[in-house]
Amino acid sequence: MSGEARGRHDRDQRGDTDSPGTAGEFAWETADVAGHHVGYGVTGVGPPALFLHGWGLRPHAYRRPIEAMARAGCRVFAPALPGFGGTRELPAEQRTFAGYGAWVGEFLDAVGVDGVALVAGHSFGGGVATAFVYEQPRRASALLLANAVGSPTWALFPDEVRTMVERPVWDWGRHFSTDLLGSPGRLRLLPALLEDFIPNLLQNPLGMFRTGEFIRRADLVREVGSIARSGIPVTVAWSDRDQLVPRSAFDDFRHAAGVDGVVVDGSHAWLIADPARFGELAISALVDSGMLTPRSVAGSA
Repeated sequence: MSGEARGRHDRDQRGDTDSPGTAGEFAWETADVAGHHVGYGVTGVGPPALFLHGWGLRPHAYRRPIEAMARAGCRVFAPALPGFGGTRELPAEQRTFAGYGAWVGEFLDAVGVDGVALVAGHSFGGGVATAFVYEQPRRASALLLANAVGSPTWALFPDEVRTMVERPVWDWGRHFSTDLLGSPGRLRLLPALLEDFIPNLLQNPLGMFRTGEFIRRADLVREVGSIARSGIPVTVAWSDRDQLVPRSAFDDFRHAAGVDGVVVDGSHAWLIADPARFGELAISALVDSGMLTPRSVAGSA
């Protein structure tokens, strides 16, 4: 069954009235995943792709980066992950990156998609994307990690390595607000905070805390290396003023993937402030996946 048949049309109050799936249009729909309603955004035409949002947010905050990803030449599905945006939280025993990765597979089944040309994830969504591709590699042709969590390294000193578990929770909160308020693109970031993060916090504070706890304990470096060795292209990106995900995490992932990695200008949520740059990374990742050719990119420019 197609994604259109499975998803029940559920526009938000932004006034989207066109049919989903054509270039430049963005529709909000719902699907039934494991017996629960899940909201998701969908836009674009071409081979299916997947975008997974960051901790505390939902796809609404990423509309412009998702649209830029779609303009790269794909049809993007962007679900609200469990515990965020009204999606039911995972059971306690499944509240791991592996559990979230399995849920992503169930979501794709629900919208009638078998494999995707590209899985892109930002921050927490990068960890979920890694877990999904690692467990179900046949379903993805390329992986794009933007400021992804999942490295156990917090800080490196000449004679000491501090892990994420040692990082105090208050330090995350301090840098989260500093990262947003100090960003050059804060006029675009603050509406996302007000519309997404605060409602999530008010509706499910314990769920957000529980998710934050397993993020701190995660180690997905081996999984990234395994994905790359399996032949799936991995793009690793990080922003030079990120105070939430440290440079050491970026280095861990790019070394594991055997790539140089891409450093962009901006804070942790740079892709919301600079969606065009994110679209460029998506084009490059799609070319690496074999789903897009350099000639077709030139022809669409």
